[in-house]
Amino acid sequence: MFRLLAGTEPELSSGNLQEPLSLRDELRFRRLGLHHHFPTDFLRSQWQSGPKSSIFLAYRWALGGFFGAGVVGCISEYYNNGNFFIFLTNWGFVLCGVTSITGAILVTIYHFKPETWVPPSCLIKVYWACYWTNITLACVIAFAYWTAIYPKDRVLTNPTRVSDLYNIWTHLLPPIFFTIDNFLVAQPARLLHFVYPLAFLHTYGIFAILFYALGGRNL
Repeated sequence: MFRLLAGTEPELSSGNLQEPLSLRDELRFRRLGLHHHFPTDFLRSQWQSGPKSSIFLAYRWALGGFFGAGVVGCISEYYNNGNFFIFLTNWGFVLCGVTSITGAILVTIYHFKPETWVPPSCLIKVYWACYWTNITLACVIAFAYWTAIYPKDRVLTNPTRVSDLYNIWTHLLPPIFFTIDNFLVAQPARLLHFVYPLAFLHTYGIFAILFYALGGRNL
């Protein structure tokens, strides 16, 4: 079944598929946390038949390589003395690269370790928070850009104008690719995990306030 709803966490694993929680259980305070009884759910696809899948491993590296290459290329092309990092879009795009590459590395380690190997709890918690922040932020950025900014930023005199390739790569592909990815992975989602992308946005807001308060200017 699709992984848009969180799953129950029975004492014994029931495979890659989990039953959805009731709304009442989903909204319990403890769901704010990042504990999950089966850390290997973050290293599998809900559609694979066995505990490990070479196809899922290849897919993870394809996704990580795609966004990793995009981040490296975008920074090298538009670094502009560090001004690259004053825009929320670029924060989100870097997070796309970091999250997808981290996922690929974790699945690779799991693939070559014994099936009893369990990833460090702290690493899985950070990855889970980044994953949900990434997919939420990608959708927020895309919606804001295509409804409020495009096509005004595409004029040739705009100093922050990027190529059509990177415009699509940063503003359109992340929400599409990571929404599809969310249908593929075996990890649960939590409604209350909205606090993590919200914290990310607050962090950017504080950065923006300090940036302008200290004399920084938009381009």
